[in-house]
Amino acid sequence: MTTLPSIDEPQPIDGRTARAVRTREAIVDACISLIDDGDLRPTAPRIAARAAVSVRSVFQHFVDLETLFAAVGERVAERLTGLIVPIDPARSLDERITALVRQRSLLLEVVTPVRRAALVHAVGSPEINRRFQEGHDFLRAEVATVFGAEISAAGAAGADLLDVLDVALAWSTWDTLRALDHRSETEARALVERMVRWTFSAAEIAT
Repeated sequence: MTTLPSIDEPQPIDGRTARAVRTREAIVDACISLIDDGDLRPTAPRIAARAAVSVRSVFQHFVDLETLFAAVGERVAERLTGLIVPIDPARSLDERITALVRQRSLLLEVVTPVRRAALVHAVGSPEINRRFQEGHDFLRAEVATVFGAEISAAGAAGADLLDVLDVALAWSTWDTLRALDHRSETEARALVERMVRWTFSAAEIAT
């Protein structure tokens, strides 16, 4: 008697499907690699050359570059997930500031090449702008969680406190320090931490 596989059991992938998956992954990897190398407008021919596939193959797997950039966004999100470790709100404010600034600085440095490329393509791209908003909302929520006690204690000024902390820890601030002010990663991290501490000091919250 033949036993049918459970619907919950992973089904085997045939050779053709496996090759298609590998090709798709190679295309996404190639796009990210070009961006990491400073190519903010990677074209289909350059992506194909880096992935060692044909241009036709690129568009067989992705109907347009917008779809490819969406896949790149998914891959980058996976890469960043491993960098985000929950910070215990019960720790002292001093410890939480140091921990969040260290973690956020690492994340912002890693995401910078892809973020710059995304900005180039953001105009007229609902997908990229949606991901910008989702990323912003996620990081803002992290700030609200880590410093929830202090934001609540600030009462009516809590919303303003959250806004200022959000800006101090934002990618735009990091990029200004790194790209325009020519600060090293270590210097930029120290300045961001100082901004956060100054913010709490101005709100008369001791660190």
